[in-house]
Amino acid sequence: MNSWAKKRKLVFFSIIIGFVFLWFFIFIAPNLKVVPTCADRIQNGNETGVDCGGSCSLFCSTQALDLSPVWTRPFKVIPGRYNVVALVENQNTEAAISSISYEFKLYDENNIFVTRRTGKTYILPNNQTAIFEAGLETGDRVVVRSEFSFTETPLWLQTPKFNKGSVSVSSSEIVMKDSFTNPRLTATIRNNGRFSLHNFDVVAILYNEDNNAIAVSATFIEELNETEEYNVFFTWQDPFREEPVRIEILPQVNVFGLNVYQ
Repeated sequence: MNSWAKKRKLVFFSIIIGFVFLWFFIFIAPNLKVVPTCADRIQNGNETGVDCGGSCSLFCSTQALDLSPVWTRPFKVIPGRYNVVALVENQNTEAAISSISYEFKLYDENNIFVTRRTGKTYILPNNQTAIFEAGLETGDRVVVRSEFSFTETPLWLQTPKFNKGSVSVSSSEIVMKDSFTNPRLTATIRNNGRFSLHNFDVVAILYNEDNNAIAVSATFIEELNETEEYNVFFTWQDPFREEPVRIEILPQVNVFGLNVYQ
């Protein structure tokens, strides 16, 4: 075969290959684009950050406001045994935490370490979370101060679309009796949402006229169906030294445990 025929054949095949590539890039390549995911380490799709925001479950940590500890305090139950509470505020309306580790440390009047307690909690969206630990043993040591800290970096998640009125408390039904003899508190919890709630704590915090917490207690509700009401009871072993002037009832419903994304 002479050189001219070889060149003509080469040109012919080049044209064919060119048409194949052109056809591929016009009709095939657009359909081979990688679908954006929330784990590809690239900001794509409708994400507002790398693998966060938009349709991703992760909330972008750079856009999240820090958690704000309000106070932490130990409360003596009996000599040698204390409950301890930390009140933490989350000002993020669209972000919450499904699980985060924490630590309490208790100290005596000489600021000497007494004991610690660790645990895990969830953080409510746009609300205050009461983190309650009961029955810390201190022996013959008297505790006067507690410290609270989170022991891992928060993993912020976008909150599911749920009815923010899922749990509410009617203040007219909160009744405190016998503060100076045998303190007991009753309240009514009502589910105003569109789905049932399961296995959540309700924490009661009592304040004096200086807005300092003087007593806390917690109870547990296994199930609260739609529009259902439930009477909760809180008691204390020792009489109060002062009359509570303000009472907070805080239902602690984990929005990530509802299994409802409306």
